[in-house]
Parts: sequence; structure tokens; C-alpha cells
Amino acid sequence: MKAANTPSLLQHPFHEHALIFQELSESFHLKCKICGFSVKGGPAYHCIEYCEFFLHKSCAELPPEIQHPSHPQHPLVFSSCSSQRFRCYGCRNALRGKRYQCYDCEIHLHAGCAAATLPPPKEEEEHKDEQKHKDKDHHEEDMIEHFAHNHPLASFHVDAPNYIRCWACERRISGRVYGCRACIFVLHESCALAPREIMNHPFHPQHPLTLLADLKCKIECDVCQYKPPFAYNCNECDFFLDVKCAVSIVHPPPRDHDQSRSTDDRRDQIHHFSHPHQLTSFHTKPEFPARCDVCKEGISGDFYCCPYCLFLLHPSCAELTEEIVHPLHPDHPLIWQEGRLKCSFCPDYVDDFGFKCGECSFCLHLECALQTLSATKEELTLKSELLHKHPMRLQSLTGRPGYRSVCIVCSELAAEGLFYVCTNNCDLMIHKTCAELPRESEHPIHPQHPLLLSSEPLDKSNTCFACLESCGGFTYYCDYCKIQFHAHCAMRRPTLKHPRHEHSLSYFDKIGRELYRAQCNVCYDYCRIDFYRCVPCNYNLHFSCLPLPPSAKHEFHFHQLVLRDRVVDEHYDYEEQYCDVCETLRNPELGVYYGEECNYAAEIDCVIPKVDPEKSRQTEDLKLKQLDGQISREEEELEALKKKLERSMKNLEEFKKERREISSSRVQREAESDRG
Repeated sequence: MKAANTPSLLQHPFHEHALIFQELSESFHLKCKICGFSVKGGPAYHCIEYCEFFLHKSCAELPPEIQHPSHPQHPLVFSSCSSQRFRCYGCRNALRGKRYQCYDCEIHLHAGCAAATLPPPKEEEEHKDEQKHKDKDHHEEDMIEHFAHNHPLASFHVDAPNYIRCWACERRISGRVYGCRACIFVLHESCALAPREIMNHPFHPQHPLTLLADLKCKIECDVCQYKPPFAYNCNECDFFLDVKCAVSIVHPPPRDHDQSRSTDDRRDQIHHFSHPHQLTSFHTKPEFPARCDVCKEGISGDFYCCPYCLFLLHPSCAELTEEIVHPLHPDHPLIWQEGRLKCSFCPDYVDDFGFKCGECSFCLHLECALQTLSATKEELTLKSELLHKHPMRLQSLTGRPGYRSVCIVCSELAAEGLFYVCTNNCDLMIHKTCAELPRESEHPIHPQHPLLLSSEPLDKSNTCFACLESCGGFTYYCDYCKIQFHAHCAMRRPTLKHPRHEHSLSYFDKIGRELYRAQCNVCYDYCRIDFYRCVPCNYNLHFSCLPLPPSAKHEFHFHQLVLRDRVVDEHYDYEEQYCDVCETLRNPELGVYYGEECNYAAEIDCVIPKVDPEKSRQTEDLKLKQLDGQISREEEELEALKKKLERSMKNLEEFKKERREISSSRVQREAESDRG
């Protein structure tokens, strides 16, 4: 929904075309041209033409000059300077992208860091003061005193993408925060309101924990091993706990059949061979930063812990047995081992735990062991002329931290699981699942005929039939229909079932330039970015058009009308289907609001009017303004040319006159010389 007083269209000085305001989905991820952060899941402006130009709403509305509390003596001016010689005064990082700066004092702020800590305008402040009196729970202007800072901290909401980090946990800030804008000292709300002292914490119940700030010596948290500037401390035991670790842990809620038992009795406790002590069940919020001590993956939700040793374990890892039979080493069982052992599958060492053969040197990481349980020896080496000319070796991300190669089939990064890499150092990667794709298969994207996998396009002059972009690399093609798809488009699975269409829809972040082939079936505008699509039916829905109400009431009709994808009145010919509101012919293949009791069909635009007239008026106003500017510039150039032409004509006449005088004088002198 568009915010109040937000213009639908905007002419921004950084772009030649008008920008249109739109709410984007979480799946969309192109970068903002001002702050450099991804434009994802929120209000944004984008070019009405086919330029990939996007701006966050907060970035697009930044003024050319601001008075920031961190530097009140001079205004800060918006600049597009690309120099990284200075650091941002807000986040202390090297400058990148657009920024605000004071040329006199060499004070610089990232555009996002400035927007995140800028006070609201006075009129907005007055409106909030009025709201505050109406709503006692409103806490926009709440102020607190915090022991870690000399000035009071104000509560405000941060929605501008920025590089500022919380002074307590050093993680990026967003959402509700408490901060001092003058010092750019900002704390997450949970960090700011964390108690100064905690009694009976599950990880250290024997003594109280006291929150300490500004730990210059960088003490390490005993749970996550992070070195935070704020931490809880037990002075008696020299025990330290990160703020996030401290406030994220709770005991799991009691089960229904355990209500009669005491709290201590209700806690699930287990014994596990990987640890000598009893483990107790706990529950954590999603922001818990610690990892499982066995698989090294992050922990969220339920987990087991030894409160004495702070040994953490996933419930799934707790189900591991001490001995396994693995298909990569079927001759002998593999036994759980601790210590630094070389993994036989990936080029890395087992730091803490793994499985080792008791009779030979074969060893596997825990993650490698679990991921390759279904792999066979034949799958370790891939030989396929279609996929790659060299043999490829199966690998796991366990032994390749930070690996950033892209799969040559699906064009996705190696995020997790197994993949093949070229043995000849070609720096090529294929996901194991992509390597196992059948050469001929049926896909929902083209259910009429089987699709054939090819390492190159069938016809490079034709675009992908799904996204309308040019084809290159691996493609699926239909030999019967002579159409082709990117491999990643053909593999794209339908993810959304919408009541307006019989098939599930697949998400597309953008589409090619042949816009006439992709029209939204709700607003009838072209789909260019951030929409859902049924390729076989060429049925498209903008993300912003998805939330049509399933039913609606119209002033001209007393029954509730229900949204239907297709309604054909059998009493009339197919070509003579009418809208019962505007009484004009309607397309029977387009959705309507329908009242079954009286066979009443109303076009969607008649029930929920489109805002196209306003959008068109604003577009025309911007275009007229642009044309006026162009006409003015052309007239100025023409006037300058006229003056230049007049000067040239005058100079030409003077040059000719001077030449005639010189020639005449010369002739006269020659005549006198002849007479003498």
C-alpha cells in the first residue's frame, strides 16, 4: 500500500526517466543506485522505462542538503563523489556509494547512515506528538537513560538500509532502536532494554550476571566465542556471555501432558555419546548466534546443552549413533572419533568430531558423512560430454569455505550440499542435483511435450520462452514447438497458488524486453519486474496485484461478489459476455467478481477501480515538464546559432570588403607602375 503523501511518480536528478513508486516482494534483489544495498521487500522507486534503475523510498526522498545532529555547525551536502579516501562518520567504514559531506570540515556520512539517524521533519514530529497524546502506548519519542552513554537515548524506527552497527552486539541495526543521533550511538531495542543484571540464567544459574559495556580488551563469549563490546559477566567465575546469547535463551514451553509436573522435571534431558555430561533441552530465539558443537551449523529453536561445559547440540545431531556403515567405505564400520583427522572426501581436516575406520585410515567429516550417505563410488567422478569435456569430482562445501562458483546448469551459487568440480582446474561447478537431471523430461513450464537438455541454445536468435531474455549456456528445448528455455527457468518450480488461476505460479524478478508478451492479468499493465507467472498460459500477476480481496461488495448490487478467474454466461454467446456494472462487452477469459445467486458478473476494474488516470496524468505532467525543458534548451541553442550566424555574416562582409580594398589598391599601384 502506498504511504500517505508519497508521490506515485518521481523525477530524480540521478536518472533521466521518471521513477514509479511500488511495493516490492522479499524475493526481489536488485541494488539501489544510491546506497548499494539490495532493494528487497519494501517500498521502492524504479524506472518507468526498461532501465534497471532502482531506489529505496528512503534513498529516493533524500534532500540535496541536510542539517544532521552529528554535525550541527554546517549543513551536509549530497554528493556522488566516488573517492574512498575518507571514512563514514556514522559507521566508521570506508565510504562507498553516494554520501553527505561537509566540505569545510571533511565530515562524511553514507547516504543510508545519514537517513537512518536523521530526525523526522518538524511537521511529521508535530503529527507524532498529536498521536502520542491519543495513544498512550505510542513510544516513538520514548527516552531512556543508559549506563553506557552520557546522553539520553531516543526510541525511533530505522527502515533506511545502512552500515551502522549496534554498539552492544556489533550487528547491523534496523527496526526499532534506541540511539543518540548527535553521537550516532545506536542500540537495538533488545540490547538497549537488556537488564543490567540477570539472576539464574540457564547457562550460569549459580551466580548473578552483570552487564558490562565498552570492553576494550574484547573478552570472548563462552558460548559463541564472539568478542562483543557489551557482555554479561560473573566476576566470581570469570564467565562472559554475549548480550544476544544471554537474552535469546529460554526453557522450552511445557508439553500439555506435563502441566502437573514441576518446572525442573519438565525439562527434557538426554545422555549422548559425544559428551560425558547430561544434556538439557532449551529453546532459543532466531537471533541466537551460537553453533552446534558437532556439525558447526547455526542453532535456532530447540537444542540441547550442557550448562556446565556449554556444549550445544542440535536435536537432529543428537540422533546420531556412535557407529555407522557408510556406502563410501562399506567394508568396515566407521566409529565416532574426536581429534584432528584428515577427511578422505574433502581437502580439509576434522577439527573436533568425525567418523573413522578402526582398521584403516579412512575418515569423514560429520557433514561429509551425512551428505554422502546416498552417494556411491560411481558418483564420485562424473563423466559426461554433455555437461563438461573433462571428468568432474564430487565435493562438499565442508572443505571449501567461501566457495563462490556458479553452477553452469542452473546459474545458482554453491550454497550447500554436494557438487562436482572439474578435475582439470577449469573452475567449473555443477550441483550434484543438476548433474543428475534427465536429458529428456517433463516440466510444468511446458507440460504439452517433453523437453530436451542441451549445453547450448537451439536457436541463439530466439529468447527464452519463460523470461524473454536472450538464451545462452544450458537450455531445455521443445523439438515439436521449436521453443527453448534457460535451464534455470525450466527448473523453476511453481511456488504460489492464487485463487485467480488454476495453475500454480512461478516467481520472476524481471523479464525481457518483449513486453507485449507479458501482461498482468489484473491491472493489464506490462509485467517487467517482481511478478508471478504461469508460463504455459502466459498468465501473469504483479506482486502488488496479488492481494485482491477474495470477495467484495458493490454499491450497485446487494449480494456479496466473489472473485472468479473465468465466468462465461451460458445464456449468451462467447463473444457476447457483458459486464453487469458498465454494461459493455468483457473478455470472458479475464477475472471478474461474480454473484452466483443472480448470475451477476462485474469486471474487476468496475468493482475495484484502477488508479491509471491519476498515474497517466502524473506521467504526462512529467513528460510535459521534460519537453518544456528540451524546447527551452533548443530555442536557446537556436538563438545562439542565429547570433553566431549574424556575426559570421558581418565578419564575412568585412573580410570581403577588406579583400576588395586590398585588391583595388594593388591594381592601382600596378597601373601607376606601368605608366611610369
